[in-house]
Amino acid sequence: MNNPTTVSEMFLSRVEATPGREAFRYPTPSGWGRYSWREVGDKVRAIAGGLRALGLQNEQRGGIICATRVEWILADLGIMCAGGATTTIYPSSTAEDCKYILTDSGTQVLFAENEEQAAKIASVRAQLPELKKVVVIDRAPGTQSDDGWTMPLADLMTLGDAWNQAHPGSYEENARSLRAASLATLIYTSGTTGRPKGVELTHDCWVYEGSAIEELGLLTQPFQCRN
Repeated sequence: MNNPTTVSEMFLSRVEATPGREAFRYPTPSGWGRYSWREVGDKVRAIAGGLRALGLQNEQRGGIICATRVEWILADLGIMCAGGATTTIYPSSTAEDCKYILTDSGTQVLFAENEEQAAKIASVRAQLPELKKVVVIDRAPGTQSDDGWTMPLADLMTLGDAWNQAHPGSYEENARSLRAASLATLIYTSGTTGRPKGVELTHDCWVYEGSAIEELGLLTQPFQCRN
């Protein structure tokens, strides 16, 4: 697609244009792993389908509390390609701060990096009536909590694959249904005073930033130090 206006459109276009090219490298115990754009596309499709199966609707919030890693990117893209908007939470945030951000943003589904982060959120669960599900990245498949409130990322993706098969074409339709002015991200910052404020970033903010980086050649041209 020419001149995409949303992150989801940009992502779908990139996967379609260069499916076999390397998209990301990520650390593993034995060295660096690699994902092609096709592999990333499949994973994001599965995550997005899982979120739709859980009931996430356009511009509803999906949160992420996780350190920098490739799954953070996959979750972020999955949320946006499901039509949702990402709420970001620092992994170092206290349970009280997490409760405030999740409540203020109205987050429906949260991606938690590990059991420690999931337990922190569970400690304030009673005060989070809108949070339907916590998806744990570092949890073995098939190990949902007894009441189903937490589930492994692998199980969400399995759910998403089934949802996508049952709803052919819906993934692309949801991903392309957003507009330039649709909410993409809520970044909570301390701002000047008081409680953190949710900074609203629309899709055209990210698209403009990507276009500016490309125009300036920041990722493709050798850096030259000017005196």
